[in-house]
Amino acid sequence: MIGNLFSWTVTALFGVITLVLGFESWALLTNHTPITDYIRPAVHTYPGYAFAIAVVIGILIGHFLWGPAYGRTSPMGKK
Repeated sequence: MIGNLFSWTVTALFGVITLVLGFESWALLTNHTPITDYIRPAVHTYPGYAFAIAVVIGILIGHFLWGPAYGRTSPMGKK
């Protein structure tokens, strides 16, 4: 149950990231305002919050990319 919820959550996250990157590309190609034009002023206005969010995102990405290699998706099998 928890494994399925986690799998769907990660899939949804990557789907949202894909849509955001697609919108960014479309905005740049069609001379519309890209998302980065809204993010940069926010980062300059609130650098502490931006740093904290970057640290949390980095920890989450690091956890998923370099976490322990065991479980159903592990190439090594369960130890």
